[in-house]
Amino acid sequence: MRAVLHCDMNNYFASVEEKYRPALRQIPFAVCGNPEMRHSIVMSKNALAKRAGVVTGLSFAQAKKVCPGLGYVNADYRKYLRETNLARDIYMKYTDKVIPYGLDEAWIDVTETVGSEREAAQIADLIRIEIMYSLGLSASVGVSDNYIFSKLASDLKKPNATSVIPRDDFQRLVWPLPASDLLFVGRVTAQKLKSIGIKTIGGIAASTPDTLMKLLGKVGNDLWHFAHGDDRGFKPDNQAIKSIGNTITPPSDLGDSREASAILYLLVKSVCARLVKHRMRACCISVCMKDTKFNQMIRQVTLKYPTDNPAALFNLAYGLLERHYKWEYPLRSVGVRAVHLYTMKYEQTTYFDESHHKIGVDIDRRLKELTARFGVINMEKTVTSKEWN
Repeated sequence: MRAVLHCDMNNYFASVEEKYRPALRQIPFAVCGNPEMRHSIVMSKNALAKRAGVVTGLSFAQAKKVCPGLGYVNADYRKYLRETNLARDIYMKYTDKVIPYGLDEAWIDVTETVGSEREAAQIADLIRIEIMYSLGLSASVGVSDNYIFSKLASDLKKPNATSVIPRDDFQRLVWPLPASDLLFVGRVTAQKLKSIGIKTIGGIAASTPDTLMKLLGKVGNDLWHFAHGDDRGFKPDNQAIKSIGNTITPPSDLGDSREASAILYLLVKSVCARLVKHRMRACCISVCMKDTKFNQMIRQVTLKYPTDNPAALFNLAYGLLERHYKWEYPLRSVGVRAVHLYTMKYEQTTYFDESHHKIGVDIDRRLKELTARFGVINMEKTVTSKEWN
């Protein structure tokens, strides 16, 4: 029998902050960027804030309206990564088949370790207990015979619980759940499913692969199989990085292309650093521009050859901004994303002639002007393909 666990750390960022600063347990708070710097989306909230109605994804200003006494803590990814590595050390005691899914989640395949569903659930309990007593955090663990349902199970009961979705009873437990609970059914996909009357996972299962493919493309076929507990189309340990990007909302709005170019250069540099780290090259650069009226424009350009050269990618990104942004309103935020990625095994000797490696503006002067206005800009936040979906 297969046995797959999915461990989901509860209120992860907020729980880590409470571990390091226990006094925070006495007040409702959210983990976000610095609201004073306008990086104010709620990424995590503690139990008191959750009880007051604060949900992930709200701006801090919106969350304050829901919970007037709400405080905030700036996100500290180095701290979270340290705790994540400690949790993964616990998982590795039971198997070396540990597949991370973000900082706060992981699949743990214990198929070769256990002989029954009951034993798998016992390991799930042991993991939860060790996380609680050795790390001072809590986790919910789902148990099933596939990746899809084990993740679904970890959401069934929170916090700090083990939930099992057995093969012989999955229809009763899974099919009545909202379609949006199924892995890879996001907001847009859920709306498309609803347009043809599908609101539950059971509705997906009762449909046909052909119907779903006409509506959603290849993912429709995958979702039909996922709804039946068939995860053969899902290989979590082989999921390639599809894009690398970074978005920033500066402390105040950007009024012209001179200011925007300096921000854009810093974004491109941070993206290129990640490309180098993952030994990848990009064949497409995309720029996201959001104005002060929250109108969003995304433009992209495809390269003839893949590259990780900051000057080449900056010139292309800046060209997109110059051609497409009309400055009817100031820019509130700017984002850069590298897509169509290739590993270094496809690298060629020369991608561009020397002119592509020379920046076409006086970027050093513009960076000095930007620093004089805003101070040092933090470019630590780097995100993947979900950023603009």
